[in-house]
Formats: sequence, structure tokens, C-alpha cells
Amino acid sequence: MSQCHERNTQLTAAREEARLTQEALAQLVNEQVLRDTGTPGAATDHYISRLERGRVRWPRGAVRQALRITLGAADDDALGFYPPRRQTATVGRDEPEVGEDVKRQAFLRGVAASVTGMTLSAPVAEAAVRATVAGPSPTRVGTDDVRQVAESVDFFGDWQDRRGGGACMDAIAGHLAWATSLLQARGSRTTIRDLHSAVGFMANVAGWGAFDAGQHARARGYFNDALACAEIAGDWGLRANVLSDMARQAIYIGTVEDALTLIELAQVRQDRLTPTAQAMLSVVRARTLAAKGQGDDAYGAVLRSEDHFSDSEPDNDPTWIRYFSQAELDGDNGHALLDVALTGNHVSATRDRLARSLAAYDHNNVRARAFVLGKLSILELTRGDVKQGIDYGRQAINTDDRLSSRRARDDLARIQRALVKHRDLPDAKELQGRLARSLRNSA
Repeated sequence: MSQCHERNTQLTAAREEARLTQEALAQLVNEQVLRDTGTPGAATDHYISRLERGRVRWPRGAVRQALRITLGAADDDALGFYPPRRQTATVGRDEPEVGEDVKRQAFLRGVAASVTGMTLSAPVAEAAVRATVAGPSPTRVGTDDVRQVAESVDFFGDWQDRRGGGACMDAIAGHLAWATSLLQARGSRTTIRDLHSAVGFMANVAGWGAFDAGQHARARGYFNDALACAEIAGDWGLRANVLSDMARQAIYIGTVEDALTLIELAQVRQDRLTPTAQAMLSVVRARTLAAKGQGDDAYGAVLRSEDHFSDSEPDNDPTWIRYFSQAELDGDNGHALLDVALTGNHVSATRDRLARSLAAYDHNNVRARAFVLGKLSILELTRGDVKQGIDYGRQAINTDDRLSSRRARDDLARIQRALVKHRDLPDAKELQGRLARSLRNSA
């Protein structure tokens, strides 16, 4: 085995002497990086494991410093770190430094591990992957490669909106493997930075699709890969977007304290983000506070999100946040307030926002409409007009039949539970039967 793959026993010994698990060390390193640089670290227990296994021998400077401080080491040598031999190679003025190349290689291996073993099942997925993965990877990349990755991100995002995250997971896995392979190539500093951003956004879309399909471990892996790209690219927008999506996932699976930590990290240095992006982050914070049972604080965060959005200038927004329309704002805020409304607080405010969102979406926004209809049905069946709630429920089930989305099915299950106290109504019985069949068929 080559030296770069020898275990880093010095780092392992230092961690064990400090009585830290790999996960605990990663968390402390991230906190130290935040204190030192103003940017949260993206280390995970998997990354610490890679360091200890010798897969990475020269972490970036901020991470090495954080490890030295956290473990009380005098220098890098004490932790078994040394620069690779290639570090002394000369590079052209328009080429990335070798240290950046090492980070790209490490990231490549991480993402490759995420997609290993994913088989293609649908013909459309097979065709899509053959079209992009066939043939050797280029040795040099340029703006056309970055554009191609960005166009793929838009394509898969639209596909998920129309059909749900489960509809294209295999295809996007293949595209992500192809896009990640481009990170091995050489290019100008600007191109490599932009390519990391584009690949990071693709990994984030893949993570969102896996989350939507209920594959949470797979989603977290993709999100971590996207964060690694954001760190290398120095892309604050990507970092905020990924962290906010991770917070949404944490809320969904019930780890609310994790969600609060994630959204607070996402909101670091909001001055670097446009008002539209700040509005989106405030929405996620509102959902987090509502999940913690802090209804009035959640409502305050909703109002702050709307204040931010009122300052939006769409022409100044980066591409990644342009999806966040007035309809998205209202729908997300209605969702944020739903659990608060079900306790009898802010019911009208919740209803109004969800209704505005539904009216603004067209029928191409299949997944978004399904979510809003589901929330409106649950709200009316619990705290409002039962007949209206049943009608919303019928529309939700008609929309959901076109989706491959675990989250949308979960809404149908909540509608089914909300119908129980109205089971004497003929229309409620009919809807209960339809819901039972739909949920059974999609199990």
C-alpha cells in the first residue's frame, strides 16, 4: 500500500486521547472553522474516518488549524499531516493549484461512493445516462462543460416538480457520476470554481429528490457532497441552499434541534445573499420554530420572510433562487404555520397563505399543488369547513396519483386521519375509501 493510504495513527490517537468520537470531532472542527473564518465547516464523521484511514493527508488550511486547536496539537506533523509530493509541481497561471486538485480528487471519491451500486431501471434513465456517461472523461474542462451541468440541474429540477423525486433518482445518479468525473479535469481557476458550484447544485437536487422519495440516508449523502462542493467553490448561495434543505429534512424526520442548528448555519452572513434568498431562509426558520412548538416565534419568522421578499429584485437574483416565487413563499409559509393553526392559533393567516399559493400555481406545478392541497385539506378538516376540506382532499388525491413522492403520500395519510372524526358523513366515507386504495397501491 502506498504511503498516502497508510492509516494516520497519530490523528486517531489524538482523537481517542481527547475522548471524542469521529462525529463529535467533526462537529467541533466545524464550529472552530466557523469561529476562524466566518464560514461553517463541512466535516462529517465520514470525512474524519477518511483522514484517519490516510485517504486524505493534507486537509485544507482552515480544517488543519481547527484540528490542531481542537486536539491541542503543536503542529501538523503531530497529527500526521503532510502535503502530497505533487504539491511542489508547477502549474500554469490559469490552472488551479495542486492543493485544489487534491481536494477535487477527494471529493470525487466521496461522490463516487454515493452513487456506486445504483442500477438503472427505467428506459428513460438508461438513455439519459448513456448519453452523458459514455466515453472517457475529458482531461480539460471549459465553460461549455459548466453550462451542460447547469442545464442538467434545471432539467432534473423540472422533472422532480412534475413527477416527484422518486421518478428520476436513477437518471440523476448517472448524471451526477458523469458531472463529478469532470472534476478530475484541468481548467482555469474560474472554470473549476464554477464547475464545483454546478456539480454541487446537481448533488443538492439529487439529495432533494431522494428526500422527497423517503430515502433519507441517501439524501444526506448527496447533501454532504453538495456542501463539500460549496466549500471548495466558496459559494455562499449553494451553502445556504444545501443547509436549508438539510434543515427541512431534519424537520421532516423529527430531529428538530438539528434543524435549528442547520438553519442557523445557513443564515450566517446573510448579507451576502439577496433578499429573495433571505426570505427563503426565514421560511425554513419559521418551520423549525413551529416544529419546536414556538408558534408565535414561527409567525414572526413568517412576517420577516415576507418583509425580505418585498425587497426582492428578481433581475439581481442568482439562478438557484429564481424558483422562489410569491406562490412558493405563500405555500411554504402556510406549511410552516400549519401545525400552529391545528392548535387553533393563526388559522386565518395559514389558510390565506395556502389559498393564495394554490391560486397562483398552474397545473404544471404538480408536486407543489399536491402539497398545498394536502395542507389545505388537513387544515379545513381539523379547524374549518369540512366540506371544503373533503373537496381539497379529492383534488389532492387526483394530483398525487401523478407523483412519485413519499412526502405527498404522507399528506394523504394525514388527510385520512383527519377524516376519522367525520366518518359519519357519506362524502368523508367515500374519500376515506379512495385514500385507502391509493395508499395501498403506492405502498
